[in-house]
Amino acid sequence: MTTQTTHPAFPKCGTSTMNSAASVRKRTTRIFKSRGLTIQSSALDALLNVLSREDQAHNSDDALNAIISEIKLRNAKVVNVSLLEEVVAELSRNGRDVTEEALQLLNAYQMPRLEYDSMRKTFTLVNSKKSLIGEASDKVDMFAQRYALIHQRILRQDIFQPKLVGGGGGTHVLTPVESLLGRGGKKFLLGMIVQVEEGKYYLEDRTGQVLLDFSQASLLTDGFVTENSVVLVEGEAVDGVLHVHHIGSPLVENRSSAIQAIGLQNTDIFSSISSLSELEKERQQEMTYGEDGMFVVLSDVHLDNPSVLDKLEIMFDGYSDFSPLPVFVFMGNFTSKPLSASSNGATAIISYFDDLTSLICKFPKIASEGRFVFVPGPNDPGMTGVLPRGPIPNYFTGSVRSKIKHAFFATNPCRMRFFTKELVFFRDDLVSKMRRHTLLQPRHDEECDASMQKQLSRHAVKTILDQSHLSPLPLTASPIYWQHDHALRLYPLPDALIVGDGVEQYYENYEECDAINPGPFSAGFNFVVYRPVGEVKENETKSDVEFSQI
Repeated sequence: MTTQTTHPAFPKCGTSTMNSAASVRKRTTRIFKSRGLTIQSSALDALLNVLSREDQAHNSDDALNAIISEIKLRNAKVVNVSLLEEVVAELSRNGRDVTEEALQLLNAYQMPRLEYDSMRKTFTLVNSKKSLIGEASDKVDMFAQRYALIHQRILRQDIFQPKLVGGGGGTHVLTPVESLLGRGGKKFLLGMIVQVEEGKYYLEDRTGQVLLDFSQASLLTDGFVTENSVVLVEGEAVDGVLHVHHIGSPLVENRSSAIQAIGLQNTDIFSSISSLSELEKERQQEMTYGEDGMFVVLSDVHLDNPSVLDKLEIMFDGYSDFSPLPVFVFMGNFTSKPLSASSNGATAIISYFDDLTSLICKFPKIASEGRFVFVPGPNDPGMTGVLPRGPIPNYFTGSVRSKIKHAFFATNPCRMRFFTKELVFFRDDLVSKMRRHTLLQPRHDEECDASMQKQLSRHAVKTILDQSHLSPLPLTASPIYWQHDHALRLYPLPDALIVGDGVEQYYENYEECDAINPGPFSAGFNFVVYRPVGEVKENETKSDVEFSQI
């Protein structure tokens, strides 16, 4: 064990006048030299000014040692004014400052793209401007990248790893589509289901396509099987047709395993934690301050319903004394029916957001300090119908933006960082869409205590997390901007996926990912309170989900 000597920076009250300002400068300079540091004259002047304020509270010794220790952590040898200001600012931050800096919003159109090179087996995080109008090659690349990201993760699973001892293969070997020709027997394949002809579905990988026969197919996993989903198939090819015996979702990979495989820098989509030292520092701050973080999430907040505003007022009143305040995430639709296309629809929508602004302003603390994130729904004004969709235009939300200090209008989907946690917010009717477009009825567990609706919700959650995509559906059912498909991908899995679905509330924890639906607020005045760091125990954090009702 080593000990550290505390050097007195300033004389205590009542000492003799021989301890002049000059002697203080010399002593401080000597202290820095004893710690292997050189401090510039201008920086010394600034430091003494800082310490003089600390001396009034008899904390100058502790302050000086804290400053020197922080400088040493940065591996600096020469201390200039810029470095000193940076260190003092870091040490002066309180818990609220740290928590606010740990909160970061990332819109879909700003998100960098994770690319996988199948030939080189390398990942790259690409920042480049993309257009909403894509070319045919962009559509091909979109599906190719979806498949490649799942394929590489499957090959790293134990059952597909070749065995080094004994010379044998793994439990299973994936067969490319092109290798099916002239080869009988059961084979395992990984491919994407595509509809080449009306009513005829094919399994496609990088090598080719083969017609599928589902007549005797048995589902081995929970989830929905839809066009454009990637599946694992066990079957036998006869006369150019793959007769499916068993089919299931690709094996999933939890977040920590994916980050380890991809590399931290290539998963740093927020450009905030690019090194292991920064990650460790962020984790320490997360364990110290993260329990204060709270997200209050509402979906289908119909502002044209007076009862909704009444309930919101009750909710705001309940949170008005919280410190720190929660982050309020409001997801659309913000009206009970589409209004933007009607003759007076635009005026009506503006008035509804004006009403919301007036309501929030009844609570001055919430209006000035509260953070609001608005995620548009399918029927809200703006460029609708194609994912990812842009924020609600400024034209409709001017009053909110001008009077609510921290109001952010996000894309759908959008992502937030809270310390080391990644949260994805998405508004879509996933369960109903997947039920309409499934090719095989999902498995039904008669022994499960959950209702049919709960089971269907579980199938939907498992589908999008297994597929690592928010909308693994035919493009006719869920159109996507080809060049922005990466904004819908969920690889690595986030720490939390909060989906504003049209069904009743649900919560699933799947492979360390919290999947949550707050339920429609306008229907039963339900919402969810999510704490990414609900508990800190033995250097580990655990989230907390609370369903609430007004």
